[in-house]
Amino acid sequence: MAKKEIGFNEAVKSIEEILRNIEEGEPDIDQLSANVKKAAELIKICRVKLRETEEKIDGILKELK
Repeated sequence: MAKKEIGFNEAVKSIEEILRNIEEGEPDIDQLSANVKKAAELIKICRVKLRETEEKIDGILKELK
């Protein structure tokens, strides 16, 4: 089964939830490692989506010139 592509807003919400869990609780070291890894993957997704959006906007603006 194909992995569902996560959207920018969903990724940001997941990152915020991970941070909240770390800040509010005493995370299990094993869980902390997994959460940090997941947050890093989500941040990469956000960066890619932001870069893609920036490129699309730049293209649209160039067409207007």
